[in-house]
Amino acid sequence: MLAILSILFKLSGVAFLCIAALGVIKLPDPFQRMHAATKAGTLGAGLVIIGSVIAHGALDATLMGLMTVIFLLLTVPVAGHLLGRAAYVSGARLTLTGDDALAGVLTRADQSLDKRSGWVSLAPKERADTARDTSDRLPPTLLKRLKQQNELPMLPAIEAVRFAVIGGEVVHVAERACTIAQRTGASLSAYTIIDTHAIHAAADQAGLRRLIRERASDAISDLRSVTSQADAASTLHYDEGDPEHILRCETEPGRTLLVLPSHGWFHHQVEARLERTTWEPDGLLRLPSCHRGPVLFVGDKPLPDTARTVVVRDCGEDHLEALVEWALLNKLWDATQLLHVADKQLKESRLAEVADRFGCTYVRHAAPDSVCAIPPGIDGLRAVVLGRTPRPLRTRWYGNSWLNRIAPDMASDVLIMER
Repeated sequence: MLAILSILFKLSGVAFLCIAALGVIKLPDPFQRMHAATKAGTLGAGLVIIGSVIAHGALDATLMGLMTVIFLLLTVPVAGHLLGRAAYVSGARLTLTGDDALAGVLTRADQSLDKRSGWVSLAPKERADTARDTSDRLPPTLLKRLKQQNELPMLPAIEAVRFAVIGGEVVHVAERACTIAQRTGASLSAYTIIDTHAIHAAADQAGLRRLIRERASDAISDLRSVTSQADAASTLHYDEGDPEHILRCETEPGRTLLVLPSHGWFHHQVEARLERTTWEPDGLLRLPSCHRGPVLFVGDKPLPDTARTVVVRDCGEDHLEALVEWALLNKLWDATQLLHVADKQLKESRLAEVADRFGCTYVRHAAPDSVCAIPPGIDGLRAVVLGRTPRPLRTRWYGNSWLNRIAPDMASDVLIMER
């Protein structure tokens, strides 16, 4: 008899849980869905627990079951009330058949959080529609000649543009990423990350976390204004952890472009005394090796339209020609001149042919003694393309910017892809 009673309680509980799940799926607004989840869910879970208590029959099982039911009755309604209040205040959609009883009692936002933030997540079908084959981007005459020569570009076309949202370095990076995404039809994703390594190394971890979150919130506000002006649909990713792990890309190199500022880090420039390290958090130059694809470091200032020289620093990397071809194909810059800076002992390159394909003049220049460096004083410098990341992997080294290791007072873009 007790076994049958236990089964009836359990079946009744499962039925209420199914009703709660159906309500969460079918009901039109968050408040009704929350009502179904809390009321029917609590009753269903309670009945299942009572059925289990009857089946066991032991005193300890009875006490544990009663305590669990009491805990559910005390906590779930409170949690539902708090969530409902938060949803109401944030402006969540409300389906009413009568008057709003809380009007004038609680301050309610005019629009929902999704509409206020302006972030639009691309559906999988839309992502697939925006992804194009490399050959679709080429002019017909150039495509015909490349097919005849059997020399189609090695890297695929851009399908996704990801960029970092770092406090104090938002506007120029976001504008550049939006422009590239609009030119190529790629999806656009913004990443706001808080580096937990910097927090764990601080003397006051709670205080530093609070300050960094405030700076990150300000950065998101700056980003929202940029994307609204550019009329660009973007997906916002917010996370706390290791930026190198979060930004790791497993797609085929070339399909995803990572856009970064030339300076800054994901502690959002919050100054703090660090106990476990002698360095300020700084890892931008480590990201090209974990991204597995092209990484574009954007200059601090917008360059004039006359800056149309792209410098390729050739240190013998075998993937450099494909990277340059990929960059010109995806129109990262409106280049008119390709300056090839190479060591004398290097063999002849196909970069002259690449420049000719895209209507650029080709000039070869002897390389300076230091690796990744280019000659100073190049007129109209728009970007530098590198096949390796300049060492040491510090954006500032003894007070000097890493860009100065490439050329003095350089303010142009730097495109890097490591093999």
